[in-house]
Amino acid sequence: MMRRYIYILCFLDTLFIFSCTRPVAPEYLGFRDLRIDKFSMDESLLHTNLAFYNPNPFNMQLNRADISLYLNDQLANHYIMDSTIYIPKKDSFLVPLNLRLNPRQLLGNAIQMLINNNQVKIRLEGNVRVRRGGVGFTVPIHYEELQKIDISF
Repeated sequence: MMRRYIYILCFLDTLFIFSCTRPVAPEYLGFRDLRIDKFSMDESLLHTNLAFYNPNPFNMQLNRADISLYLNDQLANHYIMDSTIYIPKKDSFLVPLNLRLNPRQLLGNAIQMLINNNQVKIRLEGNVRVRRGGVGFTVPIHYEELQKIDISF
């Protein structure tokens, strides 16, 4: 009788270990609707949606993001998000991003942007906290791309 309980316990432990595998980092798909609004010498506002694909075979929730945004390898802003975003399994999802930027830094990159056809090198570095069921995981984020920017005044 005791041996039967041990086998059941071992089976449940094995099932629990394999069902709680760490999620793979979402795949970065790029910026959607990237634009700079309110361009003045005091501040500039950057609005965009970051598009990702969840390669995991399970749904997750994004609970926290702690990300630094770099423009042409210069720190533009640090972003902390504490709201919850639902992440569907094997599907894409969007994370809204609204940042206040130092316009002097944008002007410093303006000549480089004009030479590169309004493109800027954008890099994201940081960590996101995702939750699957009752278990939370920290997933590192390291993305970089050359992005065309639509500047509207």
